[in-house]
Amino acid sequence: MSKLLPKIRSSSSLILLAKNQVEKATSCDYNALLLTRTQKSTFMPESSVFPGGVCDASDSSPAWLDHFQQNEISASKLRNMGHIRGPRPDIFHTKADKESLNPSLALRLTAIRETFEELGILLCRDSNSLTSTSGYGKFYDQFDRAHWQHIVHNNASHFLELCKQLDVLPDVWSLHEWSVWRTPSTFKKRFETAFFMTALEQEPSVHIEPNEVKDCAWRSPLDYLQASLRKELWLPPPQFYELSRCLNFSSLDNLRQFAAEREVKGIQLIHPVLYKCKNGIVQLLPGDEAYPADPDASNDKIETGLSVEEFRFQAKTKLHRSEHWNQHQSQLIINFSRDDGQVHPVDPSKI
Repeated sequence: MSKLLPKIRSSSSLILLAKNQVEKATSCDYNALLLTRTQKSTFMPESSVFPGGVCDASDSSPAWLDHFQQNEISASKLRNMGHIRGPRPDIFHTKADKESLNPSLALRLTAIRETFEELGILLCRDSNSLTSTSGYGKFYDQFDRAHWQHIVHNNASHFLELCKQLDVLPDVWSLHEWSVWRTPSTFKKRFETAFFMTALEQEPSVHIEPNEVKDCAWRSPLDYLQASLRKELWLPPPQFYELSRCLNFSSLDNLRQFAAEREVKGIQLIHPVLYKCKNGIVQLLPGDEAYPADPDASNDKIETGLSVEEFRFQAKTKLHRSEHWNQHQSQLIINFSRDDGQVHPVDPSKI
């Protein structure tokens, strides 16, 4: 049975996509930006992940409302980003502290701030681009990025000061709610992470923060997935799953439009539960017929006494699982339609 589980911290990540800069024969017309964590990272070192991190209290500060209102963006316009009608996980629920920002806005600010801290990319709008209806995100880089990146990295509250000095607003409008993942109960550090998706018409230049980031690259989703299968890099399960979803779209225009239209249906939390098999690990995901009623019932992997394949063959109806034979050999299985309208991951080994 479970022991005392560690506190689950709120965090936010950004699936940052941009149109290809050069004409080449690829599976799609866009790239994704992932960073590789340093060996000294306290959580999943050396993994390739989307930019993002833990929410800071300053991301929920009501002082942000004053800054938006200076540009005639009222609190009521910011209250329900995306006009979501469907259910959402706890991370999006308004907290008891009524002085804090609505989580829909605060989580977007976290994703944008962390992307700047880690990669030096400032997603923002000025007075000229504030009314843009292209659906594509905007960014600005004509300032001393290295200086401000260092300042914001050391104190997240200075991100608001940066935006004030540049007279820009974080581009919260281009971020679409995509998914929410919760770290399994087997981990000592646990997070509930909101993943947003945004699309850019061109790739911004990058300036990495060396204490957190080993390197980064713009590559197509399929390139990343195939590199992981070749053991050239390590994609943690959420990154592998979300990049595999992108394989449904060869056009960034189509993916961006899908993300914008789908988000109104809400999000179903993805909370993996780990099962130990004779030849690997299986992560059961919500909706699978074997998914437990309490996903936090155990903080140890649950023994099956079966092989990965035998465990799968036990199921008679719904499957939603991630099967892992080792760190790089895995497959995703889902055989039913999701209530939140999300697309299924595509097997990169079959492309």
